Amino acid sequence: MKDGTNNTAENWDGLEEEEVWEDKPLDHWENGQVKKDTVTTAELGDGSEGQVSADKTVDHWENGPVKDDTFKTAEQGDGACLVEGEAVADKKVNSPKKREMFNKHNPAEMALNNKVIFSEFQEKQSSAGYQHMQAERQKLPVWDMRHEITQLVEDNQVVIISGMTGCGKTTQVPQFLLDKALMSESFNTNIVCTQPRRVSAMSVAERVASERVEPLGKSVGYQIRLEGMSSIFTRLLFCTTGIILRRLEGDWNIEGVTHIIIDEVHERTVESDFLLLIVKDMLERRPDLKVILMSATMNAQLFSDYFGGCPVIEIPGRMFDVKQLFLEDVIEFTKYKISNDSKYARSKSELYNTSSSSYRATSAPVSDKIPDSKLSTLQLKSRYSSRSMSTVHTLSTMNLEEINFDLVVDLIQWIVRGAHGFPRHGAVLVFLPGYQEIQTVYDHLLGSAQFRDQSRYKIIPLHSTLSSDEQYSVFAPPAPGVTKIVLSTNIAETSITIDDVVYIVDVGKVKETRYDQTKSMESLDLVWVSKTNAVQRMGRAGRVKDGVCFHLFTSNQYHHHLREQQVPEIQRTCLEQLVIRTKVLSMFKSQVVGKILERLIEAPTPDAVTGAVQRLTDLGALDANEELTPLGYHVGSLPVDVRIGKLMLFGAIFRCLDSTLTIAATLSFKSPFYSPFNKKDEATKMKKEFAKQDSDHLTMLNAYKKWCKVKGSRSCYNFCRDNFLSYKTLQMLCSLKQQYVELLSDIGFIRPGIRLRDVIRAARDGSDGVAEITGPEANVNNDNSHLLSAMLVAALYPNIIKVVSSSMNRMGGKSFA
Repeated sequence: MKDGTNNTAENWDGLEEEEVWEDKPLDHWENGQVKKDTVTTAELGDGSEGQVSADKTVDHWENGPVKDDTFKTAEQGDGACLVEGEAVADKKVNSPKKREMFNKHNPAEMALNNKVIFSEFQEKQSSAGYQHMQAERQKLPVWDMRHEITQLVEDNQVVIISGMTGCGKTTQVPQFLLDKALMSESFNTNIVCTQPRRVSAMSVAERVASERVEPLGKSVGYQIRLEGMSSIFTRLLFCTTGIILRRLEGDWNIEGVTHIIIDEVHERTVESDFLLLIVKDMLERRPDLKVILMSATMNAQLFSDYFGGCPVIEIPGRMFDVKQLFLEDVIEFTKYKISNDSKYARSKSELYNTSSSSYRATSAPVSDKIPDSKLSTLQLKSRYSSRSMSTVHTLSTMNLEEINFDLVVDLIQWIVRGAHGFPRHGAVLVFLPGYQEIQTVYDHLLGSAQFRDQSRYKIIPLHSTLSSDEQYSVFAPPAPGVTKIVLSTNIAETSITIDDVVYIVDVGKVKETRYDQTKSMESLDLVWVSKTNAVQRMGRAGRVKDGVCFHLFTSNQYHHHLREQQVPEIQRTCLEQLVIRTKVLSMFKSQVVGKILERLIEAPTPDAVTGAVQRLTDLGALDANEELTPLGYHVGSLPVDVRIGKLMLFGAIFRCLDSTLTIAATLSFKSPFYSPFNKKDEATKMKKEFAKQDSDHLTMLNAYKKWCKVKGSRSCYNFCRDNFLSYKTLQMLCSLKQQYVELLSDIGFIRPGIRLRDVIRAARDGSDGVAEITGPEANVNNDNSHLLSAMLVAALYPNIIKVVSSSMNRMGGKSFA
């Protein structure tokens, strides 16, 4: 995993890289009380028919220990509605087959279920709980435009909705459409709303269900990779973009769906841009389909032109005002000073150049296009005339391209203890580029006696490599008198709403993936955020009261030098998965890849497409005519990166399936190891205890195997805690492995007919059931580490490194995947 990226991971099922959360606990309504569960499933219902509640594992957190049960969330098999208290332990429902992951459209049964939904909706209109929620919804700025929005959607096939962060569009627009449909018993509405990240699909669905005063999984549900809550009554489904792309493989008209809402389109991920292309083609075949694009900050004209000049509606306002301040304001407020020999100061040569140049020595006004770093002290004073000379001197001395961690800490201290007129209470959310920067600020804060006082401050890092308990703690309100300080990557930019955030500290940097075509290598570059990012970050405040956003870059940088939008991901990343996707989808059969991709809203360069095709050809996934080979067909059927898919196939061929699937799961999800901020050295030491052949992959495999040996015992949790292993991540790896068995069975690489429920039932005495269900023939080489290493190199090539030491030069060194 790479720190701080805004990119998806290695598959098309909505699993994000920076934004992955380890099995975030869900809020399940049971008997009127919120119960935190973790639900794992592989099925997605479109709300038309079928049982979607199959084999859902729930980890009940009761008094600390985790208790494994089986949870049934949809109908009981007799059409009964999901209501409060319907959760039944130790019951199982047969799951649909893999190829029936998406329920078939059955208009007759859907009409019958719609009558039930209509009846229940009418009954709850007079309930106190529903009326209270209606009153809360009416406070949102978008509420006053509900009739205009629904009418515009009715009159047009494509509508673009642009509204400021906090106006309520994400939760309310889908409800406006559903509420209007529920005015008639014979309604025919089935809405799918895509979200860019797993956590946003889950959290938004939970919020909408609570506003409708019903349990999650009834008329409102969600589906993400391997997790979901939906039923035959679900008419508003929140899902990741990858999920709907998977559906299109078998149903390229998505029959039964009446509305597609694509939220946060400004993020411009590969998946979202590709989905726009597919939807645009689909509109001709589905004139009845309605498409709504939504974002707080986007180039609305670009999207409108792409869809033939479709209408754009602007939603003004937010719940509370957020004051926007910049670096010059921060320095002025905090009285921050910097010496010439500080590590955050510009180099002596830079200081000399700006002070000695006759051009820069003048105080005459200069063009706004000249960055602050190129100006002398006198010119900076002219530009920031309302600021003190001390502030201007600090600006002229600082290296404005670097993140100044001392200033970050000083600002946080000023926010919580300084003499100012801003709100005295509220959480502080600090945006940082990645894990390393989070740890640096965390260490700086704990280096102060003030912030070590846990009775007054609660410091919470938020990053994908942290345990789910640490991540989920950001939502919990602190005790009275305690200030919550969240240190986050861009995971909190659009995916998460932390209600009590009042202050935003934005360092203005983000890590983005860049792909070098000449070297066939990806790099993670630290770059300035775009204006869109800055506005999104500012919008994270002001949910419960007026907020303040401190950008740690100057107003000149913001207004004249930041990009308006991010560079679309499709123009800066590897396109192998996208090319495979075009070959898998039947709608693009016999079409040339380059011709398909040039129809994207902003197409990648021809060289990038050609390079991806060539790499897939070298991999053996495409033939000389750019058609899918058997290998390409099979890896295209697996929800993982093509190289990881190839590794899985090798595991079946070379009879080391169980071990290979463990490694594939870690590559597809994440490492089970974690490093607490205050025990990093100890965690590294314990990880070395599992080391095997200098390979991270074999080390993770070894740790997983040892976990399986204690998984069914009382010592399991102590084992995970003592060895710095995430129990939830290990559970997810176990679930992925079990799902991969079903996938490989479906494509014929192992014994046919194996279903997920069969693998789960085969699990006993700590085993995940994979070795048992696939049999000894498929696993005779499980412990052959040399074979596993060779397969890793063969499958992941050319993404390998060669380690050469002085004692190995004559032997040519070692290669590692």
